[in-house]
Amino acid sequence: MACAKKCDRCGKLYEQYNTPNNRKNPNGIMTLNLDSQRKYFSHDAMDLCPECMKEFQDWFGKVK
Repeated sequence: MACAKKCDRCGKLYEQYNTPNNRKNPNGIMTLNLDSQRKYFSHDAMDLCPECMKEFQDWFGKVK
């Protein structure tokens, strides 16, 4: 059975990709807030289709 996902950016339906823990091919992003002691408070994760993830990586820089 397939696991259909919906991109939180463009709304496109896509199949799950990058299920192993592969830092070079992420399948979503999460933002966070940092306080003065570098403690963090995370926000909701965003699912991104492969096309939107590529656009994000091109804009932000490749994950190393």
